[in-house]
Amino acid sequence: MRMVSWMATPRLLVCGMVALAPLYSSSLAAQGSTVAFDVSGTSTVRGWTCSVDGAAQVTTGGSASVSGFDDGVQTATLTVQVEEFECPQDEMREHLLEAMRPNEFPRITFTLDSYEASGQGAVANGSLTILDATRNVSFPISLTPSGGGVEIAGELPLDVTDYGVEPPVVMLGLMRVRPEIRIQFSGMVVS
Repeated sequence: MRMVSWMATPRLLVCGMVALAPLYSSSLAAQGSTVAFDVSGTSTVRGWTCSVDGAAQVTTGGSASVSGFDDGVQTATLTVQVEEFECPQDEMREHLLEAMRPNEFPRITFTLDSYEASGQGAVANGSLTILDATRNVSFPISLTPSGGGVEIAGELPLDVTDYGVEPPVVMLGLMRVRPEIRIQFSGMVVS
């Protein structure tokens, strides 16, 4: 019998990271920008975190001004390649990829539908697709103009089972990954 460690949490981590990456980057990023995502969660044994960079494509103009985007944001899409997730342990990454099925669903995407300016940031509203499930999400993003771009940051709590991801259960059920994850993101986007 093969024993699997707490590293089985990558399934949840990947789902969380994928979910957050599109949300944060798409509403605040510019073409060719990269945003770093950390996805974290817990299990009955310990906590875990995995990371990935996402690509953001943004078209400015035609909407309400927000900090760093004087002409507003017309469209925004964030894409995360599932195969690019990095975890502290190889076994954890294997479990994550097993849960995320990158051969069938190679990307996680977020498409911005609308946003509301809020102080030094915005509340982004859009569609997040993980596996073959698409759900509406809303989350706050901080925006700080800096040089030729805008520093963005934020976080989003997510339940991966809402997207059809099954949290890993290993060691004969002694270790169970909890479905709730937190996605944190930050990066510089060109404005």
